[in-house]
Amino acid sequence: MQKIVGKVFIGKDIDRTVTTLGGASDNLAEGEIVVLDKNKNIMSAGATYADTDCIYIIEGLSTTYDYVNEAGTSVTDVREFLISDKIDGAGVSEYSGQSYSAPIEMVYSIDLTGWTPVVGTEYIFKIVYKDVASSHQFSKTYHYIATSATLDTEGAAIAALINADVNRRVNATYTASTDVLAFTGRSYGDNENVNSINEYGQIIFEVFLFSDNFNTLSTSPYRYVSVNASQGSGTWRLVRDEEKWSQGYEGQTNRIHFPIIGPDFRTVKNETYDTILIRHKNWFTSADGREEQVDITTKMFIVENALQTIDVLAVLNPWMESLPKSFSNVSV
Repeated sequence: MQKIVGKVFIGKDIDRTVTTLGGASDNLAEGEIVVLDKNKNIMSAGATYADTDCIYIIEGLSTTYDYVNEAGTSVTDVREFLISDKIDGAGVSEYSGQSYSAPIEMVYSIDLTGWTPVVGTEYIFKIVYKDVASSHQFSKTYHYIATSATLDTEGAAIAALINADVNRRVNATYTASTDVLAFTGRSYGDNENVNSINEYGQIIFEVFLFSDNFNTLSTSPYRYVSVNASQGSGTWRLVRDEEKWSQGYEGQTNRIHFPIIGPDFRTVKNETYDTILIRHKNWFTSADGREEQVDITTKMFIVENALQTIDVLAVLNPWMESLPKSFSNVSV
C-alpha cells in the first residue's frame, strides 16, 4: 500500500524579516517562510548539498509565547512556527513551481448554422451534468417553442429561456450572426468561506439536442466543447482545500460532527498564491519494526509576487540544483 503524507505552508505578502530563531531577538513574522539547514539554522543563499544534506521549511504562525531560559533570562514574544518533515536531499523526487492562474469554466457550444426554426414547433435541449456523484444521471431539460423563423431571434430567445431558470447550473449566450449558442458552467456557490465543508469543484456537462427536428443543421461537428474547464493554480479555494487535507496529519479529522474543534485556517479568502512543491522520501520504522520509506509532499503557497518568494527561491534553487538528482531552478 502506498503511503503519502504532506504538509502545507502558507506565506503572506511580506519581505524577509528574520535573522535569528528562538531567542530574544527572534523576529520571524507571521506568514514568513524560511528554509533551515540540517542543524535547523537559517540557511544561506547559495548553500549546497555538500554544506547540508537535508533541509527543513518553517512558517511563522500567529501565536507567540514567553519563557525563561537556563540563565534565568526572560524571553518574550517568541514566534511559534510550523516545521516540515526532514527533506533528505538524496530522497527528493520532484521540485517544481507554478505561478497563480485563474480558474476557467467549461464552455459547450452548439453551432446552429443551417437551422431554420419553424413557428409553433417545440425544440428540446438536454444538459447532462457529469460532475455530480450519483448512481443516476443528473440532467436538466429545456423545452422551447419557436415564435419566428429567424435564427438570430430564436437563438437569443433560447438563451433567455435558460438564463431565466433560477436553478440553472450554466449560463447561455447567443451571439448574433455567428449562429453559435454557448453554455458556460457557473461557479459552485457552496464553498464561499475558508471553513466551508464542501471542497472546490467545477461544473462539467454535455449538451444534447433532444428532439429530432434539428435535422437542417449543416455544420459538423455541430456540438462540441469550445473551452475546457481548468481549476487554475493558487486560488484561495484550492489552497484552502490543500490546507484542510494537511490538517488531517496534525490530528484534525472531524469536519461534520458538532462541535467541530480545529485550528483556524491560515488561507486568506480572495488572496492569490504562487506554488512551490517539493516531493521527497523519508525513512521511518513501521509498527512491525521494518524500515520503510514514505512519500512526503511539502507544498508552499506564497501570496502572488510576495517579496519573500525571492528569498525562498534564492536558497532552494542552488541546493536543489546540487542534489544527486539535480533539479532545474524554479521561478514563479
